[in-house]
Amino acid sequence: MMKALLASAPGVLSLGELETPVPGAYDALVRLDACAFCNSTDHKLLLHDLFTGPLPIALGHESISTVVAVGPKVVNFTPGDRVFRQRLADAHVPNGCSRWGGFAEHALVTDEWARQGVAPTLALPHDQQKLLVDVAPPLASAMVTLMETLDCAISCGVAPGRSFAVVGSGPVGQAFAMFAKLLGAAPVYAFGRSASRAERFAKVSGCDGYVAGAAFPAEVRHIIEAGGFDLVIEAVGSADALDTALTLGGARGHVCVYGVAPDSSPYRDEQLARPNVTRVGAREGRAQARLVEMIEAGGVRLDDWVSHVLPMAEYQRALELVTVQKADKVVLVP
Repeated sequence: MMKALLASAPGVLSLGELETPVPGAYDALVRLDACAFCNSTDHKLLLHDLFTGPLPIALGHESISTVVAVGPKVVNFTPGDRVFRQRLADAHVPNGCSRWGGFAEHALVTDEWARQGVAPTLALPHDQQKLLVDVAPPLASAMVTLMETLDCAISCGVAPGRSFAVVGSGPVGQAFAMFAKLLGAAPVYAFGRSASRAERFAKVSGCDGYVAGAAFPAEVRHIIEAGGFDLVIEAVGSADALDTALTLGGARGHVCVYGVAPDSSPYRDEQLARPNVTRVGAREGRAQARLVEMIEAGGVRLDDWVSHVLPMAEYQRALELVTVQKADKVVLVP
């Protein structure tokens, strides 16, 4: 048996027990080293307001783990490897379901390259890949958000000579602003509701401005009147945030919707139907090597992205820190 963090009822987080999974032919059994709370997705899953399924729900997708055993057809993982994004299947959660299961003491990673008979290259950017840099597990878990946002920024066309805005003041919005600067976009602005986030954005992103509330400064109004920011990313997951993004995009800008809205308050159909709006996602497996280059060059400081490291037994304190927005990134360790 093993411990796993579960949404046992809407809004109720508990540390339960599950059977330790048995790896299949192409699977590796892993032992959890660290898993971070996603300030947006995990909270909505806990409230049973996103990707709903039967309770209990195994939570967590920002994980780093160590391989402890491999199936007979595994080629690309060996015991001792550190790997991202462990996963449980629905079948591993009796009467419930899994939404990744990164907060379980043990889980599985799949050697997708061996299963498909291909080399482990970017042609198959599987998310469950080996860690390419020697960092502490809590810092490695924070790399999941950074890989996701870096990959999305590149896919959306963040580039030198293009103006950029992100709507969202949490870790995802902060990461988008940081990568926009590192990728050469200019000017780069971030928009949120809380004025207290300005210092955080200045520290981690160096963006040209953080705007709290609906009163835009003159330089932002000028950009909108001239046609809008070239690229705007909505990183909250709310119709109101998307309205702000559409305003910032003006007449000519492109708006990418990265946020995931809760089931109870979805985006409006007319918003998503606009010709300058695109729903986007990320394949973080494509971005790890580029992120590691930025880390080694000093452009990304992983220490900036973890504010609290707590033992798994203190999961309720971790949840409270995330819920009341008193933490940037909370990581749980066994």
